[in-house]
Amino acid sequence: MLACKLAETPMDPINKVGRDKESPSVDKGRYQRLVGRLIYLSHTRPRISLVSVASQFMNNPTEEYFDVVYRILKCLKMTPGKRLFFKKNSNKSIDLYSDVD
Repeated sequence: MLACKLAETPMDPINKVGRDKESPSVDKGRYQRLVGRLIYLSHTRPRISLVSVASQFMNNPTEEYFDVVYRILKCLKMTPGKRLFFKKNSNKSIDLYSDVD
């Protein structure tokens, strides 16, 4: 995926998942390993929390669902330095700020 086209969003806003009823099946083990790694990565990259959509289809993955996972990977490639960092300290609180105009 080194020369892939990048994606700005992790999910396609136009095409809905599950419309293609006759999409061919893919390797179940490969799909499960990839989705599992993305779930682990979603702890530091909240933008890809949509990986839960892809995890719903782990029992019978098709090419359509693999395309969803590939789009998440393309989005990750576009934002390599944007992630959350957690420091080792005794303070376990999170401070959030919002501008609500």
